[in-house]
Parts: sequence; C-alpha cells; structure tokens
Amino acid sequence: MGQVESTRWLGTRIERFRPRLPGLLRAVLAATASWLIPVCACGAEHPVSFINEVMPVLTKAGCNVGVCHAKAGGGQNGFQLSLLGFEPLEDYEHLTVEDRGRRLFAGVPERSLLLRKASGLAPHGGGIRLPTSSAGFATVEAWIRQGAAYDDKLAPVLTKFAIEPRRGSIVPNGQQQLSALARYSDGSVRDVTDLALYESNDAALAEVSDRGLVTARDQTGKVAVMVRYQGKVAVFSATIPLGAPVDNLPPARNFIDERVFSSLKEIGIPPSPVCDDATFLRRVTLDITGRLPTENETARFLSATSADRRDNLINDLLDSQDYADFFATKWTALLKNRRDDASDIVSNFAFHS
Repeated sequence: MGQVESTRWLGTRIERFRPRLPGLLRAVLAATASWLIPVCACGAEHPVSFINEVMPVLTKAGCNVGVCHAKAGGGQNGFQLSLLGFEPLEDYEHLTVEDRGRRLFAGVPERSLLLRKASGLAPHGGGIRLPTSSAGFATVEAWIRQGAAYDDKLAPVLTKFAIEPRRGSIVPNGQQQLSALARYSDGSVRDVTDLALYESNDAALAEVSDRGLVTARDQTGKVAVMVRYQGKVAVFSATIPLGAPVDNLPPARNFIDERVFSSLKEIGIPPSPVCDDATFLRRVTLDITGRLPTENETARFLSATSADRRDNLINDLLDSQDYADFFATKWTALLKNRRDDASDIVSNFAFHS
C-alpha cells in the first residue's frame, strides 16, 4: 500500500505516508478511533519538471522580475535569477549549486530556505510569495523532494499557448473568466490559468485578476488583456457595449469608414454628425501637417463650392512640405534615429539589428 517515511528537523521527528497503490487506508489514533481514508497513488510517480512547472511558479510569484531577484547586477541580496525565467539552466544552478546549495534541503523539502523565505516562514524583503497552502508551494516542495533534478533532453517543451475565449462582449460591470492552455511537444495539454500572467491595456475600462477573471467597469469601449506564459503571449479582446441603437450611419467613403462603422455598431455607439467645413479644415490640417490652417488656406477652402473640396484639401496637404516634415519627425522618434554624439551610434545599430 505504501510506507511511512521518517525524518528529523531541529530535533523534531517528522513522518509522512507515501502511497504506492490506490485504495483505502485505515488510520488509527491512539488505538481509540479509526477512519478509512481513500488514498490515490496516481500522481506519486509524476516527476515535477523544473522548466515546465517550477519556473512558471517562480515567475507567477514575481520572483524573477526586474525589481526582485532578476535585478541587473546580482539580483536581490545575492540571489540572482534570469528575467522572467528566460535562462532556466542558469536559474537551476543558482538554486541548487550556488552558496553550496544552501537554498534547498532534500531531507525536509518544505523547510528549504527557498520555500521558507517565499512562504514567510523566514524573513523575506519581498514578503509572502508562496503561501504554504498554495499549489505553487506544493509544486516546488515536490520537486525538491524528488531530488531537484533538471529536465532531461527528452522532456516535453512548450509548443503552443492559447486562451479561451479569445474575443467576447462583457456588459458594464460584468465579468469574464479566461482559461489559459499550454500545449507541449508530446501532445499533452495543460491548464495553466493559475500560472499565466495577465495585464489589461486599459484599467479604466476593465481590470483582470491574477487568476484571469476580467471585470468590466461602467464605461463603454474596447479593451484587450495580454496573457503571458513562458515567453509566449496571447490576447483577449473584449467589447463593453453601450447598447444604443445604431441605425442612421453616413455612407462609407472608404474601407476605414467601413471598419469604424462596424466597430460603432458592435459597441452600440451612434456616430457623431458630420462636422462643418471650418471644423474639418482645422482637424485635418492638424492631423496631416501638425499645425493650424493659415488665413489664406481658411479663406480658400471656405469659399470653395465643389462637392469634392474636402478630398482636394486632403490631397493638397499630403503634397505639402509640412506633411513631409511632420511625419519625418514622427518616424524619426519611432525609429530612434538620434545622432547627437558618437554614443548614440551603438544604441541605434543595436535597435535596428
């Protein structure tokens, strides 16, 4: 059925029962009472993967972010991890070899320095990251108990990461639970909802919990939630509709209008009325040239009577030197084309290489 393992920690005798076969275990307390306890050994032989299980736990707990143990220049308090676990072999050596392996204690895994600090049982500047009752604590404890081995070359690797649903509509103040799934090279699929990292692109529209529960606020719009797991990224896109009827749409003049009108219908926001010529002139001149229209441009446009005067204005602005200068500045900023001195050359080449 199984065996009782006995160890000592600081003079205290610790015993645990490790099942070998499933069945019913009779537990007797002080020879006065007994219970039949179902025992399952189905997971007893499951080897814990350092890369696929331990590293995601440390990443989820925030241990390997830039402000913690992945800080440049030696990590935190002498303990260094790679940023977001991108170098698992180095992390393994830091955990098992560095400082004479003092961070792990195979005799009583749960008393390892790594777990004592992460669970708050020992002083830790980062606070409690892995409560003793958490699944993450149990995963790391099992890995240490099994010998704290590194993954062999035949271990499955992550090949695909996806979330469900990928798109959706959430009513104001409503909620949507996301499910994160990881597929591995051996064909297995694992639910990693609790281990993935979630981030909303607009907290004013919706917030997301660390377990993937999206909660919409009382505002209308579109929001995206970025979900990350072991270097892979998936995105959930949601609409928070106003629900107003959208019936009288102006005729679409190009494919951009078609996309905009489709989005307005989806969200349920009636379009604004067509602006007057003076407003159009000011808006389009600012958008294309980055400046206000001149007095002569204003007089010429407002006196025009042709039906295509707005199209002609757009073409004239696109042909102007102001447009070229304005957008050259935009692209220079985006592409980081700085050359103030020789020190900028290296960073520019690094950015574009």
